[in-house]
Amino acid sequence: MLPSTVLLVASSFISLSSCLPTDQILSARAQVCGNAPSGSNTQQAVLSQPSGAQDAAACQSDCDANSSCQSFVFGMVDNTIKCLLYACAASAIPTQTSTNLIAYDKACASVPTVTPTASNPTGANTGANTSSNQGSSGSKSSPGGTTPTGNRRRRELVARKTCGGAPSGQSNAAPISTPADINTVADCKAKCAADASCQSFSFGTLTSGGGDVCRLYAVPAASVPAPASGQSLAVYDVGCSV
Repeated sequence: MLPSTVLLVASSFISLSSCLPTDQILSARAQVCGNAPSGSNTQQAVLSQPSGAQDAAACQSDCDANSSCQSFVFGMVDNTIKCLLYACAASAIPTQTSTNLIAYDKACASVPTVTPTASNPTGANTGANTSSNQGSSGSKSSPGGTTPTGNRRRRELVARKTCGGAPSGQSNAAPISTPADINTVADCKAKCAADASCQSFSFGTLTSGGGDVCRLYAVPAASVPAPASGQSLAVYDVGCSV
């Protein structure tokens, strides 16, 4: 193969893997964590639109569970919460029809965990819960250009996925499914990942000395209610590695 041919093939591969025209590759390197989509590639289609995500962190978990997903859009439009997954970098996501929808790269370290409302349709105006990443919407910095250590640590802990540990949510969310014959956490995660409405799952025993039980939930792991007396359960977001 001639050197020029090799260069052409390599260039084509980079463009394809980035979901971007070649002249946009450099601009795509900056991570997007909470900005309005502004990509010019209007032909870029939505990869998937999972249901059940009530905050941006849950939408990120749906993206984590999809090996083709590289970024996502989240927000509330006409009183309906939307989570849109894309197979390209967030910088390539085309401008949306509503300004209530904002974009995040899959790799963003922390994203808002607040459910959108009519007064906060993007779910981004979350005070201490706002993502602290560079480029995220609504983040506040000190005069020196960095977020105070205490606030940054608190934001990161709030947005972090729940991957193990006892459920401690204050909601009354009930399981959407209790798959039978599940013997490992990995198998329970697989059942959750296969259900478009599943955002988290718990695994463990419901009675002292009882067998393991897998429960799937349509809410983030942080919202799964605390276990009853005698139950020994651990809870995980669907995007957790187990």
